Amino acid sequence: MRPDGRPPRLVNTHGSTRRLILFGLVIFGAWYMYAHWWPRHNLRMLGGRIENSVNHRLVSLGITDTQVISEVHHERSRWGQVWVETERKLQWPPGRSLVPLQTELKAVAEEQDLRFTSIDQQGSTTITLAWGPLVFQRLILLQKTPLSVPPAAIPEVAFVIDDVAYDMETMDHYAALGVPLTFAILPRDKHSKLLAQKATDMNFPVILHLPMEPIDLAHNDPGGAALYLRMTPQELHEQFERDVASVPHIVGINNHMGSAFTEDESKMILVMRWVKEKHLFFLDSRTSMHSIVPRVAKRMGVPCLVNETFLDNSDDTEAIKHQLDQVLTLAMRHGRTIAIGHYRRKHLTEALAQKIPEFRARGVRLVTLPSLYPGR
Repeated sequence: MRPDGRPPRLVNTHGSTRRLILFGLVIFGAWYMYAHWWPRHNLRMLGGRIENSVNHRLVSLGITDTQVISEVHHERSRWGQVWVETERKLQWPPGRSLVPLQTELKAVAEEQDLRFTSIDQQGSTTITLAWGPLVFQRLILLQKTPLSVPPAAIPEVAFVIDDVAYDMETMDHYAALGVPLTFAILPRDKHSKLLAQKATDMNFPVILHLPMEPIDLAHNDPGGAALYLRMTPQELHEQFERDVASVPHIVGINNHMGSAFTEDESKMILVMRWVKEKHLFFLDSRTSMHSIVPRVAKRMGVPCLVNETFLDNSDDTEAIKHQLDQVLTLAMRHGRTIAIGHYRRKHLTEALAQKIPEFRARGVRLVTLPSLYPGR
């Protein structure tokens, strides 16, 4: 009894204990999801998207494996979070502006909600893309003058016009430029044969623009004529033969899309075997920084060169002219270079018409793509 004579009050400890246990289970579940599923799953996916975006931007600026000194992937872990940090060292050509690269990587940062930093040091610039304290991409650009092979006496540039299909009249606009061009024609379009014949009649070389599977297949459809990784060797061969047969007069092949396919060694060995059987050359369009095409082509004995510049990822006259300036620089420095533009871009012929006189004034010769391959 209490001092006032009333019975003692009972405390409901069971209800409090149940609420405490339930609260603890909720906290534990949230922590477990955070530490063991959500960040590991999502940050790995985020890292893959960032890497693909960065690779695409580097390729669009004409940065090739020859400039990559090293590439290391580090698996990092902090606070239960696991992600992959990629560190690349690149030899950046002396005198070449970093602004286009910084602009492209800032765009990647904005797309993925990342923090962009660029720090200049003596002889190098370090660019990082990070999410909070987690670094996903680190690019170290070394700007010391590299040893290089003396350029040829007369620098040469080959312009390849990709994605040729759909209409006949556009080819007349390119022909009116009065310079050597090479047309890469998509297979099995209703105009493929007619376009190949028209280009040949105009004395322009024709190559097959062979569609191949890209990395982001959900957002980049290479079409029903493409080579896909899921195909068996027999299916690939049949597809290849149909594509080749649909474009007459070809002297070579380059890939349309193909960022995933050109990274697969076993599949590219098959393709190069068939390319060699037809006595054709190959141009690696370089849609992936990790393309193994040149290595496989060398092993298989297939003549192979590499695209160094995409002219018109931005269909704007001034942007294309800027890319043409880079082509001119590469030609003067290395003696020859290859650049790719696209058939249906509205402003490509305009930009070429404005810049071609500058190429001539600088002593740079415009040539067809086959002329860069020995014996062609």
